[in-house]
Amino acid sequence: MPSLDQLIQTGRSFKTYFDEPVSEEALRALWQLTALAPTANNCSPLRVVFATSQNAITQLAETAHGYNKERVQSAPAAAILAYDIHFYDHFTTLAPHLKQPPSQASWSTEQKQAMAVKNANIQAGFFILAARHLGLDCGPMGGFEAQDVERVFFDDPNWRFNFVVLLGRGNPDSLYPRADRLAFETACRLV
Repeated sequence: MPSLDQLIQTGRSFKTYFDEPVSEEALRALWQLTALAPTANNCSPLRVVFATSQNAITQLAETAHGYNKERVQSAPAAAILAYDIHFYDHFTTLAPHLKQPPSQASWSTEQKQAMAVKNANIQAGFFILAARHLGLDCGPMGGFEAQDVERVFFDDPNWRFNFVVLLGRGNPDSLYPRADRLAFETACRLV
């Protein structure tokens, strides 16, 4: 089992990967851990499309900006993270204690999106830690044409593209020295 040091302190965002496939078993285990992340009313809005075939990786690379294209092409797998703005459609399973239909169904699109993004990002943090726990290196990245990603990879019109996490065994030769982080005094306040 990886230590906290491996999960957080020495974990890095990789730019290139070795040509070693990521198994479906590993991706299923990754989802099982990610699904345990806490979310408001257990809304669990994160949705994931795993690109594992060469064709899917090539299609994803075509939607990427600039140097992201070659980064995507180097990865044996990529997780396309999305959020579902109709997350409440699953509340009969995820939050059976709530009145049905849930009040969220009558919210504005902006309110639904705000809740979905916030909670999907909590799950995304768990996703990265879970991937590292399972021995996968990660490369979270933006820089994609969202509409193209949605058109090519999503079959549900309520899913919205968030970002991509490349997965595999990262090539440490592609890493820069780790940059500094903000000090507590800069980033935090005690009140």
